Amino acid sequence: MERIFSFTRISFIFLTFLVFVSCSGTKAFVVTPEPTLEQQTAISKEICLRKFLLVFGKRPCVYFKAERDNSTGLVQYYLLYEIGTFDVDLPIGVSLKLGDTWHNLKRTNTDYSDTIVISSAISAELIPKVGESQNIGISYTNRKETINYYLSSGQTASFQTNLSKLIRTIESEPKLNIGKK
Repeated sequence: MERIFSFTRISFIFLTFLVFVSCSGTKAFVVTPEPTLEQQTAISKEICLRKFLLVFGKRPCVYFKAERDNSTGLVQYYLLYEIGTFDVDLPIGVSLKLGDTWHNLKRTNTDYSDTIVISSAISAELIPKVGESQNIGISYTNRKETINYYLSSGQTASFQTNLSKLIRTIESEPKLNIGKK
């Protein structure tokens, strides 16, 4: 009986640790100079669309990424949709609803590592619309189904703030001096 109680206590402590670890990780506004690629990358905080109290955490999540080409100064913005590890269907793409209009985002990359991350380019025309929209929705489509998420007012404000902070962060970074031999 004491062994079962001890095992239960250890299991509870381990599960509590995993919940804290899965809820505490963030990639917030990290600027990474990449001189070999002649670019700078900045990543915003993530917004999780659905939260679970179980060990499997808080996926799916979305966040923004900006890449500035150091030679031209051109900045490209991306919406990254991170899927949990248990989605076995092939991802097709992500769409963004701003106001009453759905915008299909061009998928640029799909990273199959410990989680699946879909990178979708955000055009320059959509960036001001993200800041102006009161109703924002995100749609994920794989071969089997389409899942729509509608952001709450708090999530919408965080979504807009994350994008504006990311824009300010990437624009305030000085140009890298790259010495070529």
